[in-house]
Amino acid sequence: MTEIDAKLRQLMPKVRGPIAEAIHFILANKDEIPVRSMRELAKRANVAPVTLVRLAQRLGFDGFDDFREVYVEAFINRQGRNLGQAAQLVSLVKSEGALGFAAKFAERELEVQRRTIAELKEKDLHGAVQALTNAERVFVIGRRPYFAAAYGFAYSLRKAKTGTTLLDTGGGLSLELDGLSSKDVFLGFTTYPYSRITLGLAQKARSQGAKVVAVTDSENAPIAHLADFLFLTLTRGYAFPDSIAGAQLIANILVALTVSKLGPEALDRIRRNELEIEETGEYVVERRTRKQPPSAKRLSSSKPRKRGRAARPV
Repeated sequence: MTEIDAKLRQLMPKVRGPIAEAIHFILANKDEIPVRSMRELAKRANVAPVTLVRLAQRLGFDGFDDFREVYVEAFINRQGRNLGQAAQLVSLVKSEGALGFAAKFAERELEVQRRTIAELKEKDLHGAVQALTNAERVFVIGRRPYFAAAYGFAYSLRKAKTGTTLLDTGGGLSLELDGLSSKDVFLGFTTYPYSRITLGLAQKARSQGAKVVAVTDSENAPIAHLADFLFLTLTRGYAFPDSIAGAQLIANILVALTVSKLGPEALDRIRRNELEIEETGEYVVERRTRKQPPSAKRLSSSKPRKRGRAARPV
């Protein structure tokens, strides 16, 4: 923001008209930029929305959204991550409406996934899958929003591979990692602000010789320096408080590739697991009857009839 302010002040003597009015408004109302839509800001600045777009482009941004993102990030850091994100969402819903917000939400989640895929490296992907395939035991943890990604990974991989453990969120976590070796794998999901518990467990796993797989948001994240295999993902979407779309995508990819690598043995275990679930009565199964369902009757009776006099019964 400081750099943008300096550029705006340097630009001010060189411009006139709507651009100059937009600069005056932004410098005087910086706190409004993160929480108001571009149209609202343009109206309050008494300029056309396209003026704000052109100003952002003169400052080196692709458009106003990229320019605004700098102010959103500063606002979130100043107010506190959760409060700042919530305030942004309130503003966006007011300006876009429910359906408009839903469309923008989906676009941002897809962008998170696209950029997560773009960050994948063949070496890390192949190495992590090989380690998971050969591992005697796999331990996985994700705190706060990332519990969902960790749970999904452990639940799915456990169907195909024994020795997969979702680490508890309660006490005694370090005891669950006692006796690790180079034949074991630890997988941790954590992004800023980084979980001290996840980092501590990764350090313990590393010290005992286990392979460490990290899903995080930066190569400079604390857990990244411990990782044998590193996967980067974005977190900034419209999901509250953070987007986990990228983390879940990586989890699903790792499980799918590992199952494929395990081959027939995994397929046999998956088949047995499915039968066990059915036998426990977990699934709701409709009873089959000989009677046709009403919809089928309607379909069967909707055949076109032949024209002409119907034949009399004999």
